[in-house]
Amino acid sequence: MKIDINYIARVEGESSVKLEIEEGKLKELRLNIWEPPRFFEGFLVGRKFDEVPDIVARICGICPVSHMTTAIRAMENAFGLTPSTEVKRIRKILALSQILSSHLAHLYVLALPDFFRLNSVVEMLPHFEKDIKRFLRLKEAANSITALFGGRALHPVSMVVGGFTKVPSKADIEKAVKELESLHGDALETLKMVSELRYPALENDAEFVALKGKGEYAINGGMISSTKGLNIKEHEYASYFIEDEVPYSNAKRTILKDRGSLMAGALSRINLGFDNLLPDAKKASEDSGFKGGGNPFLNNLAQAVEIVHALQECAILLRGLSLKDYFADFKVREGAGSALTEAPRGMLYHYYEIDRSGIITKVNIVTPTAHNFLNLEESLKKLVTENIDKPEEELILMCEMLVRAYDPCFSCSVH
Repeated sequence: MKIDINYIARVEGESSVKLEIEEGKLKELRLNIWEPPRFFEGFLVGRKFDEVPDIVARICGICPVSHMTTAIRAMENAFGLTPSTEVKRIRKILALSQILSSHLAHLYVLALPDFFRLNSVVEMLPHFEKDIKRFLRLKEAANSITALFGGRALHPVSMVVGGFTKVPSKADIEKAVKELESLHGDALETLKMVSELRYPALENDAEFVALKGKGEYAINGGMISSTKGLNIKEHEYASYFIEDEVPYSNAKRTILKDRGSLMAGALSRINLGFDNLLPDAKKASEDSGFKGGGNPFLNNLAQAVEIVHALQECAILLRGLSLKDYFADFKVREGAGSALTEAPRGMLYHYYEIDRSGIITKVNIVTPTAHNFLNLEESLKKLVTENIDKPEEELILMCEMLVRAYDPCFSCSVH
């Protein structure tokens, strides 16, 4: 029996899953990312360094902040520039606002319909009005924070190498803080809702990988750590991670050298950084009975925990801003630099080589979905093998739910 899920709906980008079952056993399964190549790495070569942030923001309409921040940090590392504490705080606020926005859209719009056997959020509207209104309140608040510092919610314009071109007024920041604090209950309700969903059973033996910080829930930088003992600095990335290609996909996939596949994303961050969650998020997670785990379907629940954390940390960081030292002068020099951040979907890597005139000569970008590609395919194989006796319709739904649980961005993966 051949099953061709020729289009995975409610994910970012285009992909399919093709599998063949013979005599009650899985013979073959392929995750085909057929999104057309976009060649971002190629057309960045020859550009001036200060053009890069605006260009890489267009890789993704969901996580432009992550691409901009990672590119900027990589070029700052190439120039030997250390940004101010204020700049680091603002960048983290922006990153948290984007994590909020992305997770909310994924949970409410992309993932949630599956658990009620509905085809889309539109079908949810008559019966889930209260939940949709909660989603809209939280999403609007997240977007407003991105716009507050970025100049606009989508593809920010004020983020540059060295810092920011402008910052908002104290009055605007105070207003934003009050709005975020008023939505704390909505964030907790979101976690409660997601924790009560019934997730298919599946254990993933992957190496969960994420950035880890000392005393903080790491987002923009930190040690590259894993649940199987990896603990390296971000500039060592290329010595441990390998990209390869398969003929049936337009996306490269990443493996850990001599170790195999990996999983990145919210579940990985929770597995490695649970103790660094803010107390309210940590308690709410524990009250729901969740402290991490190996089931990739629980990535949904991990995202809900991060919503509680990100909303509160945004407010805390906003209150601590001085609105000074938000830009640092620097000299352009020849060199190479790399950086990693935690995008909503997982670890994001940028690498640049720059000549003495500030022209980009080489680029490599490895996205969260490229990191997850092989592990997602392996998880699909395990899911099908363990549920091979289920009706075809049910098997197809479970495969689609698993792909959506990873929250992939296939458009990013074919950069």
